[in-house]
Amino acid sequence: MIEQAELIKYFLLESEDYVNTLIEGIEELENKGFNYETLEVLYRTTHTLKGSASIVKFNKIASLAHKLEDLFEALIKKEIPDDLSLLNIIRKVVNIIISLINEIVQYNEEKSEIDEKLIALIDEIVNKKTITKVEEVSETYSPLPTINSVRVDLNLIDSILGILSEIIVQKNILIDREKELTNLVEVILQGGKKLFNEIVSFSERYWLTPISDKSRVLDTFFTDFSDLEFDRYDEYHIFTRKISEITNDINEGLSELISFSENLSSNFKTLNKEITNLKDNLLSLRMLPIGRLLSKISEAIKDIANTLGKDISIEIKGGDIKIDKPVLDLLHEPLIHVLRNAIDHGIETPQERLALGKPQKGNIKLNAKKEGKYVVISIADDGRGIDTEKVKQRAIEKGLLNPQQAIQMSKDEILSYIFVPGFSTSEDVDFQSGRGMGLDIVKTVIAKLKGTIEVYSEIHKNTTFIIKIPQSLSITNLLIFMSSSLEFAVPINYIEEILTIDDFPNVKDERVINHKSRVIPVKIFSEIYLSSNGKPLEKGYIIVFNFSGIRKALLVDDILGQEEATIYSLGKFLEGLNQYLGYVISSKGNPRFVIDPVKIFEEDFSFNLPLHLYRENVVYSGRVLIVDDSISVRKSLQALLEAKNLKVYTAKDGLEALSILEEKNVDLIITDLEMPVMHGYEFISRIRKDERFNDLPIVVLTSRGTKKHQEKAIDLGADGFLVKPFDEKTITELLERFNIIENLIF
Repeated sequence: MIEQAELIKYFLLESEDYVNTLIEGIEELENKGFNYETLEVLYRTTHTLKGSASIVKFNKIASLAHKLEDLFEALIKKEIPDDLSLLNIIRKVVNIIISLINEIVQYNEEKSEIDEKLIALIDEIVNKKTITKVEEVSETYSPLPTINSVRVDLNLIDSILGILSEIIVQKNILIDREKELTNLVEVILQGGKKLFNEIVSFSERYWLTPISDKSRVLDTFFTDFSDLEFDRYDEYHIFTRKISEITNDINEGLSELISFSENLSSNFKTLNKEITNLKDNLLSLRMLPIGRLLSKISEAIKDIANTLGKDISIEIKGGDIKIDKPVLDLLHEPLIHVLRNAIDHGIETPQERLALGKPQKGNIKLNAKKEGKYVVISIADDGRGIDTEKVKQRAIEKGLLNPQQAIQMSKDEILSYIFVPGFSTSEDVDFQSGRGMGLDIVKTVIAKLKGTIEVYSEIHKNTTFIIKIPQSLSITNLLIFMSSSLEFAVPINYIEEILTIDDFPNVKDERVINHKSRVIPVKIFSEIYLSSNGKPLEKGYIIVFNFSGIRKALLVDDILGQEEATIYSLGKFLEGLNQYLGYVISSKGNPRFVIDPVKIFEEDFSFNLPLHLYRENVVYSGRVLIVDDSISVRKSLQALLEAKNLKVYTAKDGLEALSILEEKNVDLIITDLEMPVMHGYEFISRIRKDERFNDLPIVVLTSRGTKKHQEKAIDLGADGFLVKPFDEKTITELLERFNIIENLIF
């Protein structure tokens, strides 16, 4: 569940928009008169504000918004006459709401009491349908609290990140040009020094040479002086002096060029630093603390444990580590899958634990930490552990491994077979009770995130899964390498280390290396992707990859370095080249193919599940579409449903919801009635006219609890009707009624 503090933050963010809309609308009524469009906006705004305040239990704001809603509704229906004196009452109510919002910002609660006389006055106007004379008092608005947050459309952030990606490409080009300039300056400097030294040497030799009679300059002014009494210069002396002066000028120019090059290099370094800061700050806009996800999942897991009669404690560390929202959204599934397996098949019952001399309460530790641009999440339980001998035997039985291979394999490599699809069987669901079922899906999702997963275990003691994923997928760290004079790139997240061919001179013939007590198979990149033209590989580097505990290596010609870049899609015309993840642009403007290391070794992974076979619905017990214009309602309900292992889609109005239904299959719709663009009644009507959705359950969740509202919704085709605010018990009963919650098999 999302914590109350988080919900309050969302409420404050949207309440600022609501109050500003109210103020603008009131000013428009005063200047342009009471028109239907403005009254409709004010009515809808107060209705949404009321619902949002109810969700976070700010009842005073909800009550005031409700009174304003009634007043605007009466004006829309022309049940009370238009009267500018009403604006003074409305301003007073808005001011009280602003004061309460200020108190929430400062104290996290509503402290002031509501002016009951003002409430009674509004009730009297609405009920008696007459305007009570209101004292004409100038009412100015109190300042809104300073809220250091704004709502930003994720599409806008993605667009800016796209622009930033192009800037990074240009930055890489400039840095390369700067290196070329530095090399050019060095060449000119060396040439200039040689020229200067030669001229100085020549001048020193020739300057002291006596002037010959043939080259002596005849001048009547010199007839009275001897050579020792007055310096005389011939053409060679004059030419030498000019060359020396020119050389000095060149030398000064070179000094200035060196200084310019050094300053330019410093400017490029500063530019690179600022672009990196810009990228990090921009990405941080989409970053969310991972603790939000871990806390939500842990609550759901505790419920599962209670159902299974197991007593557990869950420790969370590193919850403040932030991760990109798209990554966080995809991470929910593998984490809950691993934890569910830990509860189902890892943690013993209290009786079993006591018999084994363990504490009655099982312990699960969730630890997140940041390593460079990656986040490492460890999930450790003190349960049964995994029997590697049973894993080995099962792999041999299923034909995934032969006994000779098994002898040479390390414990880590054997454990990697738990990620094989369907590795466990129903008659023997464990390696000590079924650990491993469904973990192929975990591995597949982690692969989609360009991450890795490893498992370590001691029988009867513990099991630890370590997941390493990029903090963000927007900009990727790549290793640039060369093969057959062509440049390629590979994401560094799979790379464990880089070795030189000098340390393994027989690798080209043996195609394996023995490194750190492991026998690692090696492939030569040029033989897989290119024609080597029979040229012997005189030098090279061995890139060692780690695929969920299995090491594989790739031999390439040269390593050119590392850089950040955005991977671009190859497009529909080249989409069949699935050995590539896409391409990046080099600093020279040339495309570099980004290879997918998983595809290179795919044939070696007989247990690998291709990404295109990944089934999105394999974990979720159902799908629910929430349609509500209030972000607080959507977030609160989404958190509650996701904690029950449901896939949740959200829409802010009926039109957006219809678009989602065209692309996604859902099992239940929960919709508000009063929404912009397309309200709930029209939305329900449109759905029921479509034969595809005849049997799709629709439940209305609204603050309008009158019989009239309910009957109209049911007549149009709604299957249920709930009145806000809601609680977990009500939602659980709703899900059970429509058979949305089911027991999952892992």
